[in-house]
Amino acid sequence: MTNETSCALPGNHLSSLCSPEMREKLVKFIFHKKKSKIPVDLTFQQNLQEHHFVDAGKQLIDRENRLFVLKQEGIGAMKKKLLEEEEDSEAKLVKDYDDWLKLVMGTLENSLKLNSAEEQEILKEAVQAILQEEEQDVQWEGFKETERPPWRPRRCKQKHEALLQTLVQSRMQHAPLDSSVEAHSSVKNYIFCKGKQLREDLLKVVTCVSSCYPEQDNVCQLYATLYHKSFSDTLRKVANYGLCDDDCIVLLSWVNNHYHYILNDSRIKEVIDCTQLGPLLPEDIINPLEQQFLTTNENELSTWLHGALNREESAWQEGKIELIDQKYSCHLHIDVIQCFDSSVRSAQEVLGDETKARRVSCQMSNFLTDYKTFHDKVIKEKQTNSEAVLMANLWCISQFRDYIIRKAHLFPEEVKTNCLSLLNAMRDSSHAYFTYHFHKDLKELYKKLGSSKWLRDSEGICEELLAKVEEHIQKFKHLHDRCCQELIGDLHKGFLAEYVRKMMKNKIRFADKEKQEKAAEAVCKNSDSIHARLTAGGSNMDWLKDILPKLAGLLKLQHPDSIKLELCDLLRDYPDFSKHHVTAWLSLKSNLSASELKQILNSVTISLNQLKEEQESIQCSKNFFSFVRIK
Repeated sequence: MTNETSCALPGNHLSSLCSPEMREKLVKFIFHKKKSKIPVDLTFQQNLQEHHFVDAGKQLIDRENRLFVLKQEGIGAMKKKLLEEEEDSEAKLVKDYDDWLKLVMGTLENSLKLNSAEEQEILKEAVQAILQEEEQDVQWEGFKETERPPWRPRRCKQKHEALLQTLVQSRMQHAPLDSSVEAHSSVKNYIFCKGKQLREDLLKVVTCVSSCYPEQDNVCQLYATLYHKSFSDTLRKVANYGLCDDDCIVLLSWVNNHYHYILNDSRIKEVIDCTQLGPLLPEDIINPLEQQFLTTNENELSTWLHGALNREESAWQEGKIELIDQKYSCHLHIDVIQCFDSSVRSAQEVLGDETKARRVSCQMSNFLTDYKTFHDKVIKEKQTNSEAVLMANLWCISQFRDYIIRKAHLFPEEVKTNCLSLLNAMRDSSHAYFTYHFHKDLKELYKKLGSSKWLRDSEGICEELLAKVEEHIQKFKHLHDRCCQELIGDLHKGFLAEYVRKMMKNKIRFADKEKQEKAAEAVCKNSDSIHARLTAGGSNMDWLKDILPKLAGLLKLQHPDSIKLELCDLLRDYPDFSKHHVTAWLSLKSNLSASELKQILNSVTISLNQLKEEQESIQCSKNFFSFVRIK
């Protein structure tokens, strides 16, 4: 604490002065200097009544100095004169000091009850008086204990800080309960009233009290430290009760959330360095409470999520499936995402730490594991409503996937990866269920591809195939548009892969240029029909349209070098176009000699090796020929 007002004392020990004349001159100088500073219009008692604590304090200091001078030895003739002028006794001075200090401390004790500018001025007087006394203590530091008044040092600064500490403790201890707060827990109401008192008092300090203190004293930081400690002590006691789950949430919310909200008030934040306050509770107290909360949160979330899944399974077994806007639907994803998101957000708020809250997200992985078990059961048991259930759940799966990708920050990396892997596996197994029946139904028609009959009537055979394809596409009209697009895209790719596979596997050979060009033309026409029909049905696999024309181009080319160049382009566009695929497709050209075929294949090997390094660093989306299994 610093002083803006000073009252000079004897600067050196009088006993150290050798000349009596010099001592007398110094005493005369002191009295002249002091008397010129003491107000002569008001008495000490009047100053007290008017709350002029600084002037009253100066009067006390002057009387103290007079007594000090009178007690010095060797003053000579001056001593008698001074004794005659001095009317105060030491006992009277001590009593006046006590009266003065009681009024000053009483004023400080009412610091947080200021309601007017006049009361602020009185508090400012009290603060300045304390500073003045602190400076007087400093002046006496050069004297031995036997040479200074027995009440020095008075240590008013320490008394001031002790009083503020008692004041803060009293206000926090007697903070009134707020009847307007609906709190079913006494702990909740108890903590709330303490927190409310803390906030109101800190704002009072910032807006009213701080202006009564010198800026460099930073009284706001002092009050903040005292309230922080008091609130911390309160929460420690509450934590030691052994809290139920609801009260545990209340306490953690105050430690990690509400308290920070109070300190982040712009008015408080400007003048208080919150980093100096430290945590409200130490880790050995807060950690068990956080573990209690997380365990309860996880158990409740797990129970709710599996309850939702059980209801979905019961609906499937009872044959219940909703058709909303002509789309098979279920509300599982809505209920699960809302519950999960609410639980994670609650954990973030209570813990005040997104990283700690991520532990809750493991429940999504556990739920999706059980969801996949249910999904596999639907596929395996093949009930009459299985297709409808799978269609409804394809939409759920896509919504879960979107949520996890959009809210990736909520999940640890390994949990996110596992969740997406489970969802992709469910989507793929659903697609496999539908595509299996699709290809099974077209099995006999597939056999005609690449046959002599196909060469004679490729358009007719292709139309037969596409008519069957459209029958299956109609079955998917109750799928949500996005899921329908993904599924038909898979059918499109699978259908085209089977087309290429059958062409490669059939024993037909095109012996001359004319037949090869005719076959190439048929392949191109089939390609146009297939692409037009499947994209109209919902497929978005536009990149598939180039595959058959490029393969047809190989059939038309006759010179080995031209074939090599075309193959290089194919290998670059489709990194999964293997040497086996090249061999199978070129075997349709029976006019290629063994040596020419070997030369072409050697060139393909070289090209594949050259492209390998480039393609290792590039994840190409045009993987098609890996679906064409010819071995």
